[in-house]
Amino acid sequence: MNVLSQIRLPKRPLMRAVLAVLVLAVVAGGVIGGIKRFTGLPGDAAFKYGNAVVTQSALNSRIELLGALYGIKAPTGTKAKATFERDSAKAVAVSMILDHAAAAHDIVIADKAARDTLAGMITTQLGSNAAFIKILAEFGVNEQNVLDEIKRQQATARLFQVVTKGAVASVTDAQAQAFFAKNPSAFSVPETRHLANIVVATQQEADAILAQLRAGKNFAALAQKTSLDDSTRSSGGDLGTVDAAKLENTYAAAAFSTPVGGDFGPVQTKFGWNVGTVLAIKPGTTATYATAKAQVVATLQSQVAMKVWDAFLADQIKQANVDYASAYRPAHPDALPAAQPGVPSASASVAP
Repeated sequence: MNVLSQIRLPKRPLMRAVLAVLVLAVVAGGVIGGIKRFTGLPGDAAFKYGNAVVTQSALNSRIELLGALYGIKAPTGTKAKATFERDSAKAVAVSMILDHAAAAHDIVIADKAARDTLAGMITTQLGSNAAFIKILAEFGVNEQNVLDEIKRQQATARLFQVVTKGAVASVTDAQAQAFFAKNPSAFSVPETRHLANIVVATQQEADAILAQLRAGKNFAALAQKTSLDDSTRSSGGDLGTVDAAKLENTYAAAAFSTPVGGDFGPVQTKFGWNVGTVLAIKPGTTATYATAKAQVVATLQSQVAMKVWDAFLADQIKQANVDYASAYRPAHPDALPAAQPGVPSASASVAP
């Protein structure tokens, strides 16, 4: 858990991949001016960008802040930690490059705009400023840290729009139809089922529960009495509505071959022996181009825009010529930032 998992910054689908490059680059502080002449980087430097040097201590402070804001933690292994530090140095350098690019395009985010955004987030997501202050204290950050992140994301969003404006408009109906013809399943909706489940330790127990169900016993009552699943027991084993992809294969095969009102099992999964029941079925739908057109166009626009953005960002990184200290030099200094766990890379297309 972290601050920004509780205070979510608004992101349009098109911006998800773009803003991912900022996950390791929250604020632009910690930079000091001045470079030792004729001697290269100062001994305590992590990297130099333009006329600014980011020191090792400033970078470490930044990483600690990122831990609070995004839940990012440095690995413990020596080799993994060294790689993490190199990746962090590069991501912070890229954030400074993006700051410079936004300024070059006369993009400035007013303090009031960021504060209004934050106020709206607090009202809708937390309910009160007191709750927000409590979260800040819990994670050791301050309001300005969050405001800086909002301003950075908003500036990058505007820069992205400026850079990709022509590319987004260039998607034609013919291109969209061709893309749909190659990827029809990506726009179809799978069948979903409302399921309830009972988990027990042995197959013998599961067989006994099935026998009771066939004798007319109430499923929810049995779940409340016998299920080992703490998260669903009190609700009568209710798993909610799911598609097959969210279930273990053996369980999905049984659940999705049973009619409404039917019980199935025993099925062994990593959680134990399971007996389930099908409460409702919502059939899947096969998309046609007519029904999926808006989604298809949006997906293509995202992909085209990301290609333009990647090219722009790669060029900006190459021209910046960041000078890294040897301990912080990434394996590929001029490449696009690598993806972080669970976060799409800068070059990833936006899924439909």
